[in-house]
Amino acid sequence: MKTSRTPVAVLLAGITSLSFSAPTLAAWPEKPIEMLVAFAPGGGTDIAARTIAHYLELHLGDGARIAVINKPGAGGEIGWTALARAKPDGYTIGMINPPAINALAVEGKAKYQMSNFQPIANVVYDPAVLVVNRDSPYQTLQQLLDAAKQSPGKIVIGTSGAAGSSEHIAILNLNRKTGTEFKAAFFGSTAPVRQAILGNHVPAATMNLSESLEPVRQGQLRVLGVMADQRSSWLPEAPTFHEQKIDLVAGASRGLAAPAGTPPEVISKLEKALAEVVNDPEYQQAAKKAEMPLNYLDASQYQTLINGINDDLATTWKVTPWR
Repeated sequence: MKTSRTPVAVLLAGITSLSFSAPTLAAWPEKPIEMLVAFAPGGGTDIAARTIAHYLELHLGDGARIAVINKPGAGGEIGWTALARAKPDGYTIGMINPPAINALAVEGKAKYQMSNFQPIANVVYDPAVLVVNRDSPYQTLQQLLDAAKQSPGKIVIGTSGAAGSSEHIAILNLNRKTGTEFKAAFFGSTAPVRQAILGNHVPAATMNLSESLEPVRQGQLRVLGVMADQRSSWLPEAPTFHEQKIDLVAGASRGLAAPAGTPPEVISKLEKALAEVVNDPEYQQAAKKAEMPLNYLDASQYQTLINGINDDLATTWKVTPWR
């Protein structure tokens, strides 16, 4: 005999079926999480990622496992594109590096937009510094700016990056905000630009604060300004651009993000675990040994930072494109 089913019964049966098949976020993670790194093994971002991954596993608990996967190439675009296109199920996260990741999007050449990412938290923020040789005639930032205005386009600032790097964009923004015409000299990495400024081959240089610590402490370089809102505890005697009446904030961020659309519960759990990592004394000791300037920002704060960088880069691109 054929039995009939009312519409209500059919609906309830469907709901029951769905409840059994839907993923349960309470059980997340049930398999290894992939942490994508857009640069080669052994670099600063890779080392930071592997250190974070170890402690993140501990603080997520429940046997969480994280596999760091390197996807280098095209200045980070390959890895960041892979992150943007990954399934937003909580099992793919990645290290992002504003402003480099923003710059590629602002140029319009990247295969992603910043809206493709859901920030989780920032962990490291390494502000940019402007330095001169200890024998330089420029004792203050204002003296260097005055000299640049007297000789437009003549004074060179060496940079540890390439065109479009955070250091290069910092120079462009400095020109835009102060009416100067400093020329950027690209050295490609930290060691060459440090050698150039130590040898007095360029009158000034910009690099990340952590990259300048050793020669500054040894008295070989003098910091004219830190591109941050507040003085750094690593170099508390060094003045900021902000306190010298120049609204210039620049540096390199290292944080974590997921593909847009990742469940909020997963983002919240990762965000909480990362906050615990940054406050873990063992992790703090490891970061101190590596001289990584920790600066935790939660998901909302990190989104605000990323949005601000995007707006600033868009303005700079219109006035002085870097490519």
